[in-house]
Amino acid sequence: MNSDEFEHKLKRQPIRRIPADWRDDILQTAREQASPAAERSRPALIRAALIAWRELIQPFRYAWTGMAALWMVFWVVNARLEITDSPTRSAIVTSAATDRIRLFEEQRQVLVELTGRIDLSPVEPPQESRPKPRSERMIGIRSC
Repeated sequence: MNSDEFEHKLKRQPIRRIPADWRDDILQTAREQASPAAERSRPALIRAALIAWRELIQPFRYAWTGMAALWMVFWVVNARLEITDSPTRSAIVTSAATDRIRLFEEQRQVLVELTGRIDLSPVEPPQESRPKPRSERMIGIRSC
């Protein structure tokens, strides 16, 4: 079938009308898309919020909803927990810390008694060993 035959066949077919509800939807979408002046008349902050809504939130609305629900659960659990910051708790923590420090001091004393004093005087630095002839001499290679 060449293009002439196809055109003749199209001319012979009756033209059907577009359903009314389709027509209304198409015209409404076209009106919304054809009014960029109304879009520009909005303040920049509102335009930025709408763009963020279309680009970030709307495509992933189920993920954002799930995260919001999870935060609400965390918030409820956190509100149910009792937060008690009483002086007795800090006193217990302080006494436990002092007990632990005292225990470390006792362990250090016992270690000193068992091993004797450790001499912390400076030690002679090791002497540099010069390379022996040939086989142990390192060859320095310089590159630019």
